[in-house]
Amino acid sequence: MTVARRGDTTVVIDTGGTRTKGAGTDSISVIAPDSTAPFRTPAAGPLGVPVPPGAGLSTPGTPGSSFPPVAPADVAALRAKSPAVPVAGVAKEKLVDSFDDARGASRRHNAIDIVAPRNTPVVATTDGRVLKLHNSTAGGLTIYATDASSRYIFLYGHLDSYRPGLMEGAAVKRGEIIGFVGTTGNANPTGPHLHFAITRSDNVREWWKGTPLNPFLVYRGE
Repeated sequence: MTVARRGDTTVVIDTGGTRTKGAGTDSISVIAPDSTAPFRTPAAGPLGVPVPPGAGLSTPGTPGSSFPPVAPADVAALRAKSPAVPVAGVAKEKLVDSFDDARGASRRHNAIDIVAPRNTPVVATTDGRVLKLHNSTAGGLTIYATDASSRYIFLYGHLDSYRPGLMEGAAVKRGEIIGFVGTTGNANPTGPHLHFAITRSDNVREWWKGTPLNPFLVYRGE
C-alpha cells in the first residue's frame, strides 16, 4: 500500500475563476507525457491542472521544494482531525483503496473514488478554506481546498455542480456541503462518483503542486 507518489497527468484545460455547471472554458494547454524522463517534462498536478513554467521539477524533500515527503506523521495528523468522509451518507468502512490503480499506460490513480448517486452532497473533510474552483478535461468541475494548517490540499473532482454561492477563498467547516457528486470531466457518465485526493504541500498558493497521500490510509489504515 503506497503512502505517496508524484503525479504525472499532463492534459490540461485551464478555465480560471469561479465556475458553475455548464460554464465554458477559456484556454487549453496540452503537454505530451514523457515516461522516460519524468523530471524533464513538467509534471502537472492531480487531474490535469495547469502547470506554470518550472513546476513539477523538484524532488520531494529537497530544500524549498513544493513536494515535501509524506510520512506516517502526516497520516496521523490528518486522522487527529477526525476528517469527515467527503460524500454524505458514506461510512468509512465502505471506502475502497484505489490509490495504486493504473490509469492509462503510465499513470497511477493517486486518489480514491467514492461511488454515490448523482447529486449526493459532497462535504468538506476538515475545517479550512477553498483554494480553487477549477474545470478541466480530466477532472471536470473540481474543488481544491486546504485544511486549517495549510499543509494539506484536498481535491474533490467530477462534481455535478458546486454549492450555490461557493467562492474561492471562502472558509469551510468540516461536514459543510461544498458540491454534489457527478460525472463531469472524463468520468463514466453512468457511474457518478467523487474523485478524492490529498496532497502534502509547503505552499498552498501553488495548489496544483504537492506529494500525493493515500486518503484510504487516513480513514481505514489502522
